[in-house]
Amino acid sequence: MWLYLKEIRDSSMIMFSFVFFIYYMDPFNNKIGGEEEDHITSTVDNSGRNDNNASSSSNMNMNMNMNINGASSNGNGNTVADLILAIDVGTTNIRAIIFDPLLNIVSKSTQNIPLIIDQNRPGYIEQDPILMWEMCKVVVKDAISLSPAASHPERIRCLGITNQRSTFLTWRRDTGKPIHNLITWQDTRSAEICKNTNNSFAVKGIHGATRFAHLFTGKPRFLQASYLDVTTAHTSSRLAWILENHAEAKKAAKEEQMMFGTIDTWLLWNLTGGKTHATDYSNFSTTGLYDPFEMTYNKVVFYLFNIPYHIMPKICDTSYHYGETLQELFGVAIPITSLCGDQQSAMFGECCFKEGDTKLTIGTGCFVNINTGSQARASRYGMYPLIGWKIGSEITYVMEGKGMAAGTVVDWAQSFGMFESPVDTSDMAASVPHSQGVVFVPALTGLAPPQNDPKARGLIIGLTPSTRKEHVVRALLESFGYRCKELIDSIISDNYCRIKKVVADGGVCQNDFVMQFTSDICNINIDRAAHPEMTAAGVFCEL
Repeated sequence: MWLYLKEIRDSSMIMFSFVFFIYYMDPFNNKIGGEEEDHITSTVDNSGRNDNNASSSSNMNMNMNMNINGASSNGNGNTVADLILAIDVGTTNIRAIIFDPLLNIVSKSTQNIPLIIDQNRPGYIEQDPILMWEMCKVVVKDAISLSPAASHPERIRCLGITNQRSTFLTWRRDTGKPIHNLITWQDTRSAEICKNTNNSFAVKGIHGATRFAHLFTGKPRFLQASYLDVTTAHTSSRLAWILENHAEAKKAAKEEQMMFGTIDTWLLWNLTGGKTHATDYSNFSTTGLYDPFEMTYNKVVFYLFNIPYHIMPKICDTSYHYGETLQELFGVAIPITSLCGDQQSAMFGECCFKEGDTKLTIGTGCFVNINTGSQARASRYGMYPLIGWKIGSEITYVMEGKGMAAGTVVDWAQSFGMFESPVDTSDMAASVPHSQGVVFVPALTGLAPPQNDPKARGLIIGLTPSTRKEHVVRALLESFGYRCKELIDSIISDNYCRIKKVVADGGVCQNDFVMQFTSDICNINIDRAAHPEMTAAGVFCEL
């Protein structure tokens, strides 16, 4: 099977996605321009031979008068707001990027935000919310200082936030101070809560009742409920753990002083000086607290975990006027016009607009997202329908399958000295004809669908005296392909949508061996962006 790569020479269609949301769908902007990207098409066969055909297409014509090196003028002496600011929060870094109307990067700044992993508390993976906010201000100020907006901050037309999803925080309404650290999407501390909940008479009763309801109504909502179990990937279970085990959180909730939010909500709250407590549909639909079939809170989950409604943020469209930044932060009050989850933003940016269009991301984690059109679909394999984006009355749904670890496995292997640089791994794996029976299971933080086992752990088997480092590296890289195949096979088995195209992004997708192996075992063509180190963050989420 040949791997078909469509490589984009421009900054990235992932980049385009988020800029589209925060600029072209800007509520204050009544002009929408069309776009086509420059690209290189490469056909790669198993011998490693490449045949490149470069082609170019027209850039967008936004009918704007701009001068990147100086202030842009509308001809009347007034400065035109023509720059777009995107804040991207990945799993381990935060960056601010400023674009011009033609999607050229004008400036950018990045800061690392380390994960807090306590070896004495297995499963706890956190981040410092104060540090994240401080680094947010740093990267925005740096990006502005490196751009024409340094002398003309009014040139920044609008701002948007795209972020890792399902990571959450609670803070006090009266003081604005965090009650605990950010609980990240990889955290598995709620595994026991999930196990007890799934084994409860209540959940078993729900499964039975909804199977019966689906039999008579055929509604996908009931089918989804009949198969779905609570997992640590759901923000809801980790929030339940906080409400059950954190004394200050219990107190704040009882006093109705607790506020809940994902990363976008936390940054938005601070950027607006505490004026806006909100999120968008793409982010909130990943928490397990929302029913995408009915477009309302998942009342069953709120009841099972005794979660108070008053802590929840307002849920708004992906493109929406969320307020403005405090003027004293960056020298100008910048309108905040979009929030979007990273995977959905990248899906939009890679032109997965049609039903059946599929995005494969192998970055920190492994994700498969398929566009299911205007309807939320059900899965028998533990995957869950999400809202891709909501713009006005139009809603696009996606189905998502997730593997918890990919890039983190590469980092782990590198820390053991298995290779000096991840760049070396493709050649190492290709230097041997097979893994010589070595099998690697990338379950460092559990297994997501279809296994749904948060307590599963990584495994290397098949070692013999003749096993070489290259065999182990090959087995490690092959494990990503097998994980992708599991997720894609689950999508095909659900039979709700035919896969029409697959687009790949994420840092691990830079690895030619991983991409070729995945294409071969899945028997599909894969389009790969030229900058796959940028995951589904919308703006360079995972490098």
